[in-house]
Amino acid sequence: MSAVSPPQTEINSVIALYSNGQIQEALDSVEVLIKDYPKEPLLYNISGVCYKAVGQLDAAVKSFERALAIKPDYTEVNYNLGVIYKELGQLNAAVKCYKKALNLKPDYTDAHYNLGNAFKELGQLEDAVKSYEKALAFKPDHAKAHNNLGNVLSDLGLLDDAVKSYKKAVVVKPDYAEAYNNLGVTLKEFGQLDAALKNFKDAFSVNPDFIKAYRNHANVLLGLKRLDEALVSYESAFTLDPDLDFILGDLLHTKMHLCLWDDYTNHLDELTKKVDDDK
Repeated sequence: MSAVSPPQTEINSVIALYSNGQIQEALDSVEVLIKDYPKEPLLYNISGVCYKAVGQLDAAVKSFERALAIKPDYTEVNYNLGVIYKELGQLNAAVKCYKKALNLKPDYTDAHYNLGNAFKELGQLEDAVKSYEKALAFKPDHAKAHNNLGNVLSDLGLLDDAVKSYKKAVVVKPDYAEAYNNLGVTLKEFGQLDAALKNFKDAFSVNPDFIKAYRNHANVLLGLKRLDEALVSYESAFTLDPDLDFILGDLLHTKMHLCLWDDYTNHLDELTKKVDDDK
């Protein structure tokens, strides 16, 4: 065909299919367009995004690489390829891609954020801090960056700074259950138990399925000898996932101290069987 690029109407049609959740239809349509316009990098980017959405990560890599072979300075594709490499566990390759994207677009907030995530998984914590801070310099209301920065600062033993980051995360996103839980864990380290309990409660209030927050809440209460209250939180966690052996163990331990023997034997037999099955 004489035209180098497909009509915008056809591209918009593919994007509309993708946006409506018709991923396979979008993928089929873009592959047809690629046959007619094999030198259009945008089409390979779209196909890569579609392949990622259907879980075909190797095919996504090939599509993004074909786009970059045509247009090496394609910022979005360098970033998208980094995302795929990270999902594949190829963290060093992901870092290289994010850095390429940032060389092309230094204010690319998501690239700074995901570079921080990759550095964290690689154990390069100081580099992770720098990347999260850069993301926040461009987008101060990036709640996940505040939370993840808090996690790295906590890993570095900088608990005061971690608390500040978690607090910023929940100010930006008041329904951020994970940040409330992380804040509770850190405040517990400081011995601020009432504040920790409040944050654990906030965590499972905004996310009633947050097992870890219920257990953390119960553990603090147990340490404070507030056994009846601890039992309520342990039971909430157990109700959400009865197959978690450690939750059942916590529950039985608390019931024993409260001398609550109803169903105790049955639960103990259940726990014993699970332990035996795991041997």
